[in-house]
Amino acid sequence: MDERGQIAIDFLLGISVVLIAIGFTLQFVPGIFISGYGGEEKLGYAAYRTSCILAEDPGWWSDNTSNASSTEWEKHPEKVQRIGLAVDNDVNSRLTETPNTLSKEKLIQFMLIDENEVIRKLGLFDSVEGTQMNYRYNISVLTDGHPMVINNYTAVRGDKLPDDSNIAKITRIVLLETGNVSVFDARSLTTDSSFSEYANINLTGPATENLTIQITNFNVSSSGAAFINVTLNGSTLSASSDYTLLKRPLYGDFRPDSGQLLEDEALRISFNKSLFASDQTYQVRLNFNNVTFTEQGPLFSAYEDNIEKLYETAYLTVEVW
Repeated sequence: MDERGQIAIDFLLGISVVLIAIGFTLQFVPGIFISGYGGEEKLGYAAYRTSCILAEDPGWWSDNTSNASSTEWEKHPEKVQRIGLAVDNDVNSRLTETPNTLSKEKLIQFMLIDENEVIRKLGLFDSVEGTQMNYRYNISVLTDGHPMVINNYTAVRGDKLPDDSNIAKITRIVLLETGNVSVFDARSLTTDSSFSEYANINLTGPATENLTIQITNFNVSSSGAAFINVTLNGSTLSASSDYTLLKRPLYGDFRPDSGQLLEDEALRISFNKSLFASDQTYQVRLNFNNVTFTEQGPLFSAYEDNIEKLYETAYLTVEVW
C-alpha cells in the first residue's frame, strides 16, 4: 500500500477559488472606500461634496466668547464655521427641513465672503506632500442658462471656465428665494365702483426691493379678456421701464404675457422699487378688459397684507478643475 501524501483535486480547486477571491478583493475593494482615488475622481468628489454642502446645509456660526451660535451665519460672516445656502427652518438647529431651497441673504453674503475662507470652509483644496494646493472652481446659480441677479449681485463666484482642462461638474435643481410677493385672489380685490374693470391696491413706501404682485382666479366676463396697463397715483406706467408682466397658465411656468387672459391663469407684476421712494401710501390701479371686479372700497386691498416669500426655480452649478 502506497502511504505517500496525496492532495485531493477538490482541495486544490477550493484553495484556488479562495486565492482568486482574495486577490480580487485586494485589487478592487480599496477603490470603493477611498474617496477621490485618482485625479479626476478627486475633482468629481470635490464638486459633488461642495454642491451638497451649499444646497443641503444652512451653515453655522459661533462665538467662543459669548457662546452664541446659530445657522444665521450670513449676519456674522466674520465668525462663520460652515458655509451653507439652505433656508433656515430653525436657526438653532444645524439641519434644514427644506434641502435645495436657497436663502437670498445667504447667497448674497456668499458672494462677498473672503476667498480663502470659501476655499477652506468648502474644502476646495488638496494636500500634496504637505503643501495645500487650491482647486480652481466656478459656482453659479443659473436660470435659462444665465446667472441670476439678486439685489444687484450676479450669482457667480470663482474663476473663468478654461477651454482645455478636465472639469468636474455637478448641477442641482434648486428653489432660490428672490424676494417677496403679495398674492391676491382677483375676486377679492377692491375697486372704486362695483362691477368695474380695474382693481386698486395700496402700497407703502419707501421700498427697499422691487415690489411684486401675483393675482389668480380672475372673473372673466367674456372672451377677449386681457390686461391693459397700470397707473400709479393716476399716472400711466411704462411696461418697459417701470414694471415687468408675466403670465402663467394653469399648468406651466411664468412667461411674458401674450394677449388673452383666461380665468385659471395667474399674472405676476413686478414694480421697480424706485417708483416707491418716499414715505407715503401709493395707489396702484390695474386696468383690464373684460375682467370684472366686484368688491367696492375703501378700504382698498393692501400689498402688505398678503406678503409671502417668492421662490424661483434655478440651477446650482459647481465646476471644479
